[in-house]
Amino acid sequence: MTAFDVIVIGGGHAGTEAAVAAGRRGARVALLTTSLETIGQLSCNPAMGGVAKGTVIREIDALGGVMGRATDLATIQFRMLNRGKGPAVWAPRAQADRGLYRRAVRQLVEAQPNVVTLQGTAARLLLGSNGRIEGVETTEGRRVDARAVVITTGTFLRGRIHIGTTLSTPGGRAGEAATTTLAEQFAELALATARFKTGTPPRIDGRSVALDRLEPQGSEIEDFDFSWSSFWETPRRVGTRTRHPEQVACWITYVEEAAKAVVQTRLGESAMYGGAIGSRGPRYCPSIEDKILRFADAPRHMLYLEPEGLDTHELYVNGLSTSLPVEAQLALLHAIPGLEQAVMTRPGYAIEYDYVPPTQLHPTLATRAVPGLFLAGQINGTTGYEEAGGQGVIAGLNAAAHALEAAPVVLGRETSYIGVLVDDLVTRGVDEPYRLFTSRSEFRLTVRQDNAMGRLFPTAEALGLFAGVERARGDRRLADEAEAMALAHRTSVTPTAAAPVLAAVGERALAHAMPIVEVAKRQKVALQPLFEAMAVGDDLSREAVRAADLEIKYAGYFARERTAAARLQRMGEVPLPEDAAYLAMRSLSVEARQKLAARRPATLAQAASIPGVSPADLQNLVLEMERHRLPRVSSRE
Repeated sequence: MTAFDVIVIGGGHAGTEAAVAAGRRGARVALLTTSLETIGQLSCNPAMGGVAKGTVIREIDALGGVMGRATDLATIQFRMLNRGKGPAVWAPRAQADRGLYRRAVRQLVEAQPNVVTLQGTAARLLLGSNGRIEGVETTEGRRVDARAVVITTGTFLRGRIHIGTTLSTPGGRAGEAATTTLAEQFAELALATARFKTGTPPRIDGRSVALDRLEPQGSEIEDFDFSWSSFWETPRRVGTRTRHPEQVACWITYVEEAAKAVVQTRLGESAMYGGAIGSRGPRYCPSIEDKILRFADAPRHMLYLEPEGLDTHELYVNGLSTSLPVEAQLALLHAIPGLEQAVMTRPGYAIEYDYVPPTQLHPTLATRAVPGLFLAGQINGTTGYEEAGGQGVIAGLNAAAHALEAAPVVLGRETSYIGVLVDDLVTRGVDEPYRLFTSRSEFRLTVRQDNAMGRLFPTAEALGLFAGVERARGDRRLADEAEAMALAHRTSVTPTAAAPVLAAVGERALAHAMPIVEVAKRQKVALQPLFEAMAVGDDLSREAVRAADLEIKYAGYFARERTAAARLQRMGEVPLPEDAAYLAMRSLSVEARQKLAARRPATLAQAASIPGVSPADLQNLVLEMERHRLPRVSSRE
């Protein structure tokens, strides 16, 4: 029998981030997984980041997580999305080498002094007579004691894989067994579960593809890293950067009329449309069957052929998720331009799995039903590596807080996309696999990928997540940003020095010397070349200068958003008792009373984010608080 403060069940993206976060906060952590070799496995798409998701990776990194560091070590192609929409909404996305990424995650996890990795399958949770968590028992009969448990089982909870209408087997992913005993125990613990589905596309041998007929998409690796820890000491402006591997291209092709005809002809053999699957899948990552039916007028659908790694010829056919039978998948592939002779190395499949509706969780991601039990990742009804990792950080920090009797951690919507994600889950719930988008945030101008360090590193420092060299390096990065802003205000640029910078972007020349900050307000003019023109700021990191540049250009917009964020933060500081008698509050609408009673928001800000709770309801709720100091739940509720 071995005792820990926290046990994390599952070695995927939520599990690894939970383990590292709990360990950094001072807890003794056991990461329990069915196979140590699959820690950090990229189960689906070998890509990290994208719109909103790239920002989440940088937020995880600012809080001490491993996702950004591992991505930098495994990036074989990089793109900055949304370049045409302005740098405030740029979104970094990297193609990762599966093997390099998995090995990097395991190395980074096992480098944490407070984290131990254990191989075994969790059979059941151990609870004391008071209903509190006491540990985990494995199928091998091993007992591991702990005061808190984080469950991050992904699609493994009663997972079932479907290929066509006749092939259906239990599994968490291809070749790996599902977890069933935990799902059975959830019913005993009064934790409701439901079913979702997701899917994967086939993989193909790149040597069998006519790449010369396809459109290549090269890498834009440039001067970018997901992790601030990649900025080494000298020289600071360029540094040794990350250890990015060799860069490769992706390839673009399309599902056109011939391939659409294959899907339409064999649609009844699909697990989804042939009746084998009844659960809902992700709206924003549909199968090719969904695309053909829902977007019947679309002339074609784009596909990306993405390399799985540098040591393999295997390509991931992004955009072709399917649950058609194997022979139908082959026919579909061979009807796609450039893939007429493609060799399918692995078929695509759909997978159904249990999830726990997340309105049963506190904002800390602790379950309401079982003290000391936390959930993170796809088990909460989300989809995506980044969403899982962000939840893992929050669950890990709070599991450690529970075990060590420390203060809980809740990130507000105004602070981060992780805060938006968790708040959406626990207050609004899900009716399909949740995916994060910039449109879900009210503060997407001020919550950006470039300023994640400034927003969250101080929180990490206050929690004691960094020490020594890491803390000094992070402090220096923030100091660079402050110095870049100060330098822009106190340094003037002469017309002669500014002339080539302005001419290069088609801007008018200066009539006289001006502070750099005034010139940098022009949308086409970047701060970095102005510093270079005046030979200042050579010792500042480019990341810091970019962040200062955006703050200067969008200062007015940011000020308005930050005013609204401060208002929401004040609302977040107003607590609501969990046992408040909402049904007795006649000044609220019937819908608001019912939804507040069902969701039990922890703060006024969470109450405001519940659909059906109007601004008038919020005003009346404040009055109820002031008049009656929120009467407690009566027997009628």
